[in-house]
Amino acid sequence: MDGLVVLFPAHVTRCWARPDIAYLPVTDLEPLPYALVWRREAESEPIRVLAGIIRDLGPLPSASPGS
Repeated sequence: MDGLVVLFPAHVTRCWARPDIAYLPVTDLEPLPYALVWRREAESEPIRVLAGIIRDLGPLPSASPGS
């Protein structure tokens, strides 16, 4: 295989930069929403606390294309 194309959230380019991977912005695609999820049987106090913090912080501000 000569290459692979995978869509990642923009923050991946900042958090997991690798010299052997080229991250190219997709500028003609609407932002993709994602959320914190977990299996009900795995719920614990730390997960509830994390979910509460995220809920209190609210949604992230919209990023401009290519950022």
